[in-house]
Amino acid sequence: MKKLFFFATAALVLASCNNDVTISENTALVGSNAQHEIALSSFAQRPKRAAVDGTTFPTGSAMQVTAFDADSARDFFDATEFTHDAGTIWKGGKYWPLSPATINFLAYANFEGTSATWGTTHKASGVTLVMTDNKSAQQDLLYACGTGTVSQSSNTLSFPENVPMKFIHAQAWISFKADAYDATSGGKVTLDSIVLNGAKYSGTYTVTHNNYDKTKAQRDADATKNGSVDGLWSAWGGAQNVKVPNWTPAAIAYDASGDGVDVGDGLLVVPDNDPATADFTSFTIAYKLDGKAYKFTYTPATAAAQNVDQAKHYIYKINFHLHEILISASVDPWDEDETAVPIY
Repeated sequence: MKKLFFFATAALVLASCNNDVTISENTALVGSNAQHEIALSSFAQRPKRAAVDGTTFPTGSAMQVTAFDADSARDFFDATEFTHDAGTIWKGGKYWPLSPATINFLAYANFEGTSATWGTTHKASGVTLVMTDNKSAQQDLLYACGTGTVSQSSNTLSFPENVPMKFIHAQAWISFKADAYDATSGGKVTLDSIVLNGAKYSGTYTVTHNNYDKTKAQRDADATKNGSVDGLWSAWGGAQNVKVPNWTPAAIAYDASGDGVDVGDGLLVVPDNDPATADFTSFTIAYKLDGKAYKFTYTPATAAAQNVDQAKHYIYKINFHLHEILISASVDPWDEDETAVPIY
């Protein structure tokens, strides 16, 4: 008589009188539970400070993940926190099905707002995130989708080693650099602060997972929608003026390389999706020269220049170019009065 057993190794074993046949992705690794646990391999798409810079996902950040079983047409698991395990791997204590399956994932990270509401028909179809105020404790809101397939060849199951998740930035990042125009100007100006004027720091972000219910065969047949996930801002908050954080007033030196120095951490702002509406109006530079305080407000010349796009990093470089006061001296000539004086 043959019996079917589920072992702690998450492998299937078919017992018979003559032999045991183990169905696994790698018979040499049977006995290791970790081989079948779902692991997500995460990295940021691009533009730790407030913004995640580069392509490395911060190991100190967790992610909230949902999953859908496309082959069985059902939710696989609801919102689950995945945390850093080792290297570029995040785990949440979830395991792959022990049969062929396509599992599609949706995740967000770096969000501590008022609410996160997952899709209504199926959780992995989307998520709505309400960001109430991102100006005082900025968060780089990220979202991603991914897919993993359990496949079968003959009597052997193969499980994904990990699922790549490419996270996308939901906001725009505006930062500043400062440099003295030349050696003469270097060290003579102290930059006190920069304030970004008329920018938005709140809103509702809706993420739509366009192929959460696609099987591997359907994905292969429709490559244009493979891994497609879209986001859109709405319900923006009012525009505010916010000082660039983490900058200590300092004299601006001349940098021969032309790179300049980073001014604070920059600011993450919410685009409004309307190219005819400014996403910020201007920025104001406060500085000192010869101990006297001054302010200069820079306003982009066009509405297009006042717009920002999601997932883009805008860097404004400020060159302090001093023009020394020069005096051109001359002397007014004597006015000669040649009045004749008669002598008698």
